[in-house]
Amino acid sequence: MSGTIEHLDRVGETEVAPRDGPGSWAETLAGIAPFLIIGLATILMEWPGTVIPLPVWFSYLGGGLFLGGYLVLSVGLGVGWVKGFPRWSYPYAGYVLIFALYMMSVATPGLRIFGHTFQHDELWGWRSWIPFLVTAVIALALTRSLRPLFRLVTGVWKDWTRLSFGLYGMMPLAVPIALDEVDNSYQLPYMLLLTLILAEGALAYMRSTQTWQRVLALLVGTASAVAVMAVGTVVYWKGPGDGWVNVEKTLIHGGYVVAVVFAPALLGLLRRAVKSIG
Repeated sequence: MSGTIEHLDRVGETEVAPRDGPGSWAETLAGIAPFLIIGLATILMEWPGTVIPLPVWFSYLGGGLFLGGYLVLSVGLGVGWVKGFPRWSYPYAGYVLIFALYMMSVATPGLRIFGHTFQHDELWGWRSWIPFLVTAVIALALTRSLRPLFRLVTGVWKDWTRLSFGLYGMMPLAVPIALDEVDNSYQLPYMLLLTLILAEGALAYMRSTQTWQRVLALLVGTASAVAVMAVGTVVYWKGPGDGWVNVEKTLIHGGYVVAVVFAPALLGLLRRAVKSIG
């Protein structure tokens, strides 16, 4: 085991040592794109017609962008895969995997895709994984190697914040889930604010040059987003006639989210322990 870890260390140092400099602006734009795309999709889907009336097709556009965003991010994941999983690609992997898992339990009655019309209560099931599987097959065909996956592992081993950045990529899906059943006109400002917070967190992460700066960027982004979602839901459901929301549970669930995003810090501690032993 120790020999394997030492080998990962050597490969990481020669092939995937994390860059100390900030990502280029092209890489930075790629890193924040998932948060902007999914944020825009959720805003359009839940746009309140009572605030600024928009054509009905805007809502359908939002739904299409929400599902299409999964396809776009799957393509982005494929590009990152072929390039050896650079830092900007980790949110793509995080979002694509969690979205596929989420869609397994989702029903979209009446939706017609490739000649198949989803029936009432018919779940996506295994079909939600098709875009990811297609991406994986194409990436493997283009690279004809498992080396990119090995670089994915060594990249995380050398810089655990990359895995946290991947988990941070799941946050855009948490927004519509947290604000589910909340009135559209109420949730609009929260969705706008959350999109900006998550995108700014990704921007700060991609432009950071030190590990502590990357940690701070993700911590501020995650904690701020969790706080906004918690405040939004508590204030709404604690209004007149609605008092069932459990504030303590809301805060605990928010703490769980932060803990999950930063769980990879344990890898950093493990790496230090291994290096000190060696």
